[in-house]
Amino acid sequence: MKRISKILTLSAVALTLGACSNIDRSRNLGNPQVSGNTLAQQVCSICHGNIGNNVNGNSVNPTFPILAGQQLEYLEAEMREFHDHTRKDKAGQDMMWGIARDFTPEQIKQLAGFFSKQTPLPNPAAATSDPAMVAAGEKIFNEGVLEKAVPPCMACHGSKAEGNGPIPRLAGQHADYLYKQLLAYDSDSREVEMHEPESQLERPTGVAMEGVAHGLTDTQKHEVTTYLQSIQ
Repeated sequence: MKRISKILTLSAVALTLGACSNIDRSRNLGNPQVSGNTLAQQVCSICHGNIGNNVNGNSVNPTFPILAGQQLEYLEAEMREFHDHTRKDKAGQDMMWGIARDFTPEQIKQLAGFFSKQTPLPNPAAATSDPAMVAAGEKIFNEGVLEKAVPPCMACHGSKAEGNGPIPRLAGQHADYLYKQLLAYDSDSREVEMHEPESQLERPTGVAMEGVAHGLTDTQKHEVTTYLQSIQ
């Protein structure tokens, strides 16, 4: 019995040490002890990064936004919205609500820090972009659409679409992802016109974008997002 007890004790110690040593490779979204850096590499990288290696935030799938080099403050704010279930666009609900629901404030800060420090790479899809669409989108980005009271995008997002603090970097982002976000803002604009409560909005913190998205035609939405995808 003593020998069996000793074996069980040693086994328990081994399991404990094993659990500690594996914390750096854990995919346990409910464990507050798992660092944001580990979550970025073991979980987020599955969707958000696979150019060169799978932990750099440069997604090549247009469903998943590129996070590399994104503004730190913006990343933190979006992850808090996913955590709190206040960002309600369908893709956000389907893909991020469950993942982010148990993130601690510290994990969110670490995740944002990790991806904001990654180097954004040129978007491979830019090579096949229609030059005419790129040129039309550049004009919208730099000059806006005056007849629709749409201001130049560069006024907020920067001359190189680099973003600033809570205003996201758009340079090199997937055109398809950006287009879907413009559709969400456009939808919110119509909800506001119908006096729907804020709780019904897909992107409730994007008030500044509602009028912009509503003022762009569908073609113009595609043009400006194609341009943004093409720049670095």
